[in-house]
Amino acid sequence: MKRLLLWTNLYPTHAAPHYGTFVKSTEQAWRQALGSENVERVAIREKPTSKLSKIRLYTDLLVRCALSLRNKPAGTLLEVHYPVYFLPLLYLLALMKPKHFYLVLRFHGTDLVQIAGSSVFRGLFDRLKSSVDLCVAPSEHFRHEIHAQLKVPLARIIKVYPDSVGELFAAPLHAYEPAPDDAFIVGCVSRLEPGKNCQTLLEAFAKLDIPNKRLVLVGDGSQRAALAQLAQQLGVADITTFKGALPREQLPEVLSDFSVFVFPSLRESFGLVAVEALACGVPVIANAQLHAAQEYLKEGENGYFYEGGVDGLVAAIETFHTLPAAERAALSAQAKSVRHRFSDQQVFTQGVNDILSQQQSE
Repeated sequence: MKRLLLWTNLYPTHAAPHYGTFVKSTEQAWRQALGSENVERVAIREKPTSKLSKIRLYTDLLVRCALSLRNKPAGTLLEVHYPVYFLPLLYLLALMKPKHFYLVLRFHGTDLVQIAGSSVFRGLFDRLKSSVDLCVAPSEHFRHEIHAQLKVPLARIIKVYPDSVGELFAAPLHAYEPAPDDAFIVGCVSRLEPGKNCQTLLEAFAKLDIPNKRLVLVGDGSQRAALAQLAQQLGVADITTFKGALPREQLPEVLSDFSVFVFPSLRESFGLVAVEALACGVPVIANAQLHAAQEYLKEGENGYFYEGGVDGLVAAIETFHTLPAAERAALSAQAKSVRHRFSDQQVFTQGVNDILSQQQSE
């Protein structure tokens, strides 16, 4: 029977129950495939809250990871999530003993940026690259990014979607219909950080020539105060709502009230929030720079891409607003079809099977 050893710096904790839930779901799929007795997880004990706690927690994590290597049979599958922080240990492992594990590195996004942008991390990766059996990317675009930036052969990189919409977003929701008082609600769920580009969304919203418009921003981050101040300067503060960060189980109700979901982010390895919006029957307008969004967003079928910054986004939203009700309903119906493609079975179980098939073929 195959054995799995899973290392992760992302995992739900009592204080942060939504921290790395997709890793827990992946672990459950492995336990279902191999049997719980053949799966061992080594995860961070809690979510870091400061630089000092991060040093303490990661030191503890790496020590426990090193200890977990003892007495593992040859051929054990070692799956490492967010590999950048594990590179020093993996490098030492490659130096100290002959090839013993089937090593799988699961990339999630910024970890690639951190490795490619650091001479230290890049040097470590290059030295242990020959020991890496398989890299897992969250989208086809990101698969090619790993190939281009880290020079890993495409044959050693597979795509596995990072998360599912699950039953939470596949549950029956109210019919897609105009918001109360015929409001046109432009919505976005995002961390409020510079790369998420919410300033462009706010500026575009202020320029919309749409009656009874509203903007709803769900999420929190370092830019929240600046965005609230910008809303005041643009004269739209009274029709802009900052809901803050919400638990995932509350998102379907919030999302299904949106008339349209705008995804203005400049870079994403996948973009699960847009899939969640689609699953709720909400058409999506996404930044054309988000190449990974092509995995689930089909132009004119369940949403649109926009180019040209603020003015391009204004044009896209206003064009959507002028669509006849029947066309909007058709977009909504097509949007919901992502529920099957991104079900737990299609994402987690299929991902495990793809990795096992790759190992068997080698």
